[in-house]
Amino acid sequence: MTTKYPGWNKRILIAALLLGIALSVTMQPACAQTVDEAITAVEKHYQGVSDLAAKVTQKNFFKALDKTQTFEGALLVRKPGKLRLEFTNGQLILVDGKAALFYSKKSSQVIKKTFTDFERMNIPVAFLLGAAHIRDDFDVLQPDPKAPRSLELVPKKTGAAMKKLGLVSDDSGRITAMTIYDRSGNVTEIIFTAVREGVGLDDTLFTFKPPKGTEIIEQ
Repeated sequence: MTTKYPGWNKRILIAALLLGIALSVTMQPACAQTVDEAITAVEKHYQGVSDLAAKVTQKNFFKALDKTQTFEGALLVRKPGKLRLEFTNGQLILVDGKAALFYSKKSSQVIKKTFTDFERMNIPVAFLLGAAHIRDDFDVLQPDPKAPRSLELVPKKTGAAMKKLGLVSDDSGRITAMTIYDRSGNVTEIIFTAVREGVGLDDTLFTFKPPKGTEIIEQ
């Protein structure tokens, strides 16, 4: 049996092949993203963020104890240099740009520390305050090209307390999860949910008046 239109089947086959090539290109843009493109997206995103609020789930693995503790809390960040992290277990971390305050309701104690380096404060979420300038302090790697938004950051500074930091971001460059590895083998995993940006946080949210009878220790 002969076809009514000679060469028609051949044309259909060629068109189908071209369509398949086009679809494969448009459906896999993320896999082609380079490490530079991925980190640029993160830095660009946080350059435009003045403040944010989020829910936090934090898991701390202590190597010496072979034990993992999980905490949940609410995070507030305002540039430049202000942070409030309040956990449901009564612990509070407050940074006002000049000092860090650690409050424990259980022990009725406040510890105040001055600082010049967020990393040295041992407050993993404080990393968000400098997320617009990551390449200033870290060498950035992309361990798995098939997961281009999962990055590994290695501090440039010798002797840094942090050995490396794992970073996961979404399509907009917003950080959704972090994993901090210190040089003692401890690991801190943090997941951010219900993130709201540009909410107009007031300065009063970054102040704290300890309850009467609280012991205050300054370091």
